[in-house]
Amino acid sequence: MNASKNRPRWHQLPPLIRAAIERLIGGAVVHARNCPGGYSPGFASVLSLADGRRVFVKAIDADRWSFDAAYYRVEAKVSAALPATIAAPRLLGTFDNDHWTVLAFEAVEGIEPPQPWRDSDLNRVVAAVIHLGQVGTPSPIALARDHPRLGGWAAVAGNPDYLAQLARHSTWAVDHLPGLIGLERAGLAAAQGDSLVHFGLAPHNVLLTPDRVIFVDWPGARLGAPVIDLITVLASAAAGQIDRESVLDNYYPRARFEPEIVDAILAAHTGFQLLGGISPKPPGLKPIQLIELELGRCALAWLQHRLARRS
Repeated sequence: MNASKNRPRWHQLPPLIRAAIERLIGGAVVHARNCPGGYSPGFASVLSLADGRRVFVKAIDADRWSFDAAYYRVEAKVSAALPATIAAPRLLGTFDNDHWTVLAFEAVEGIEPPQPWRDSDLNRVVAAVIHLGQVGTPSPIALARDHPRLGGWAAVAGNPDYLAQLARHSTWAVDHLPGLIGLERAGLAAAQGDSLVHFGLAPHNVLLTPDRVIFVDWPGARLGAPVIDLITVLASAAAGQIDRESVLDNYYPRARFEPEIVDAILAAHTGFQLLGGISPKPPGLKPIQLIELELGRCALAWLQHRLARRS
């Protein structure tokens, strides 16, 4: 899945915003390398400064993209609170004049995991997710307990247009909708917990360096069960040749979750992704819709496999 190619470049930002960014990061920009990953319509570049430093900056026009700007503002608060024990980029500063929202982070020299997943990369990321669950339990920062990034099957069932869209991608899901709604309900209950959960660990929110795994984009962070992040990562591997069950089984002793709980949370995750993939979005957010649909279909394939194995 190609990321958004419609991001503004450095020279396309308003002069006042470029000046504000340079004040924020404390130096003149001599080069900007646009980041190919991600799916939002905002600016995202690694900026090289005259003094030799490199900084990652993301910025968005809040007048045009108010919904996304709200996420940027939440991300700024979460990122500022994350301790050094969490594998996340360090927030350097923010700028917000109500019209533009800007976040500056340390630049991480890493790449997104190539897709489809390779066993070696997936094992590295899974180990990092398990570590995140350990250092994030109990959560070192205050977070909400709601789970807006889980659940969607009930909303699909109540909307004829969504049902028609779902049928284009999975007649199995349409035929099994009552069961999926019940499973999702159980998943929402099972997802409760006191751990720091990222809630968005798709491949485009992971960076691999030679010796580290870094998790980026934290606006969806909530309190919950740590197995949620593990399920999210493994669900994204459903399109490849990865043996997800073996990976999951290897971590059961530490995750301490029964197969039925995994199924239920996976169903809630799948419902959220597919709802996002079939619900209409403004033209500029089409890349987000497409990646949600792709991730939803991957998760659904894994969920079908698990449910068939238990039947």
